[in-house]
Amino acid sequence: MPPTPAPALATLSHERFWEPGWVYERKLDGQRVLAVRDGVDARLYSRSGHDVTQAFPEVAEALAEQGSGAFVIDGEVVAFEGSRTSFARLQPRIHVSNAEKARRSGVAVYFYVFDVLEADGEDLSGEPLLARKRRLRTLLRWHDPLRSTPHRVSAGEEWFAEICRRGWEGLIAKRADAPYAAGRTDSWLKFKCEAGQELVVVGWTDPEGSREALGALLLGYHDRSGGRDDLVYAGKVGTGFSRAVLRDLYTRLSRLEMEESPCTRGRLPTKAVHWVRPELVAEVAFTEWTSAGQLRHPRYQGLRTDKSADDVVREAR
Repeated sequence: MPPTPAPALATLSHERFWEPGWVYERKLDGQRVLAVRDGVDARLYSRSGHDVTQAFPEVAEALAEQGSGAFVIDGEVVAFEGSRTSFARLQPRIHVSNAEKARRSGVAVYFYVFDVLEADGEDLSGEPLLARKRRLRTLLRWHDPLRSTPHRVSAGEEWFAEICRRGWEGLIAKRADAPYAAGRTDSWLKFKCEAGQELVVVGWTDPEGSREALGALLLGYHDRSGGRDDLVYAGKVGTGFSRAVLRDLYTRLSRLEMEESPCTRGRLPTKAVHWVRPELVAEVAFTEWTSAGQLRHPRYQGLRTDKSADDVVREAR
């Protein structure tokens, strides 16, 4: 087998744009896989270079059976929960080192291919993205579990809002003329679908490294089901702050500090934490709630002065 290449990695962007010269693909919630075929056999590698062929044997077999010669392609192995790709659903297949055990899991997987780095001994990584996609279109015979990843050359906020309502994770925006660049690149950007939620500030953590004032805000919400009024711990948010905002929050929170946590439910952090009276309300953007009731990929947006902390509950999404 040829040496395993390093994959291109998209950079998260909170500023969306819809400009000519970019293409837009669905962001898939699965396992990134680089597939290498030597003309006869095919091997699958994770983004960290680990061989994951045994975890997805049907994908490797479909690639080995291709009429094409040698190639290196890039894509995402996914499993579906309804119409949504689900990393949780994929879990029984990840880290499996026995092909038969992987097949017996009952989890169907699909390999969405979106790029080609090499074909028949030709290095394509320096070619523009759209040229690589044209080559990819005819390189493989497309049948399950192999699927081509659709892309659009134009998009906008209305379409983005629609795909978020459909349960997509978001989009990957890629420069149409960019070569394939291994490692983190600004030529590939992640636009994530985010939910908005007001949450009660219940504390903060100490800063680390060069961070000023505070590290993260600790958050919660009221749950009044079952005749109780619990303040439920919902996790922490450590991004979205400027230095001025960090200093302002620290000043405000220091005046509210108390010894014990105001939360009555939830698994609380214990190291380098400070608890406060639950009076401030923060607006937080995030992608989803985890199965453990914590925020996934939260981002601080600001304090709300138009809503009482007593009125903050978990909103359905």
